[in-house]
Amino acid sequence: MKSAPFAALTCALLVVRAGRADPNLWQRAGDPASASQQFVLNRIERTLGAIGLYEIDPELSAAAIAMSVLSQTLPACRGPADAARPRTAAQARFDYLIGSALLESHSNREADARCLLERALRALPESPLAARGWFQLGIAAAMLGDRSAERAAYVRALAVTWAPDVRAILRANLAESEMGAGDLKAALRDYRLALSDAHQPDALSSAYFGLAVALDRSGDLPSALDAAGHASAIQLPPTLFPVGSVLDLPGTFFTPSYEIHYYKALAAMADARQAKDQAAERAALTQAEEQWSAYLAPAETEHAAWAPRARLHQARIARELAASSAKSRISRRDPPPALL
Repeated sequence: MKSAPFAALTCALLVVRAGRADPNLWQRAGDPASASQQFVLNRIERTLGAIGLYEIDPELSAAAIAMSVLSQTLPACRGPADAARPRTAAQARFDYLIGSALLESHSNREADARCLLERALRALPESPLAARGWFQLGIAAAMLGDRSAERAAYVRALAVTWAPDVRAILRANLAESEMGAGDLKAALRDYRLALSDAHQPDALSSAYFGLAVALDRSGDLPSALDAAGHASAIQLPPTLFPVGSVLDLPGTFFTPSYEIHYYKALAAMADARQAKDQAAERAALTQAEEQWSAYLAPAETEHAAWAPRARLHQARIARELAASSAKSRISRRDPPPALL
C-alpha cells in the first residue's frame, strides 16, 4: 500500500520563481523551444500561485500536459540518454512540473515521468521542488515495478523532507517496498517509525494498515489484527466521495494491485474479532472470506510469496463460518424458554 505525496508545492514554486534566471532576448531568439517552455512554465506557476493549490492535482495536471502539448513544448525524455541531457534551471523546473503532471494525471506515462524527474533532480538538486521530486520519483519507480530505485528515491526524499506527516507517508511507502522485497524486519521498523511521525488521520491509518500486514506476514496474527483494528477505527475527514477507509482513497495504490485484498481481509478479520453480536461477526467473516478469495486468485497464479499464508487464513475463516452456521442452527432449534 502506497500513498502519493501531498507536500506544499505552491510555496516551493514561489521560492523558485523569486530566484530564477529567465532566458534573455538572445537566448530566446536562438532557442525558440526554450522560450515556449518558459512561457508555459510561467503560465503553470501563475495558475498555481493564483488558486493557492498545495499540490498539482489530477485536473491541473491534465491541463498542464494539454497546454504543453498544444504549444509543442512537452519535453522529450524517453531513456537514459535523454535523462542525462544538460538542462538550464528553467528547463529543470519545467521537467519537475511536467514530470509531476504526467504522474498525477494517471495517464499511464510513468516511464516518461520518471525520466523527467530524474533529469530535473540531476540538473537542479537543490531546488525547493527536489523533496517532492524524489517522492514522486519513488512513486513512478513503484508503478514501474523497480523496487530498488523506489527505495533509493524514498531515502533521498526523507533526507530533505521535514513535515512529519509527509515523512510518515514516505516511511510507510519505504516499508511497503521493503516488505515487497522480503525484508520484513526493515518493514516493521519503518512502519513503526511512520507511526511515530504521523499526526493526520490518513497518514496514521495508512501506517497502521501497513504494520498489520507486515506483522501478519511475520507470523504474528494477533498483533496484526490489533493494528488492523486501530487502522479501521481512525476516522478520516469528510471527503467529496464516500470511502470505506484510507485503503479506498484515490491517492492510495498497491503494487501489485491485488495486494489491496490482503489489507481488506485482515481489516475484516479484525472487525469479526470486535463484533458485538453473531450477525455482525458472520458479516465480517463473510467479507474476510471474499477478500481472501479475491487475493488468492491472482496471487496463486503469480506464485506470490504470501499466497500460502493467505490460503491458511481462508481455511481458518471457512472453519469459523461453519462453526457460526452450526451455532445459529442450534439457536433456532432450541429457542429460550418463555418467561411466565
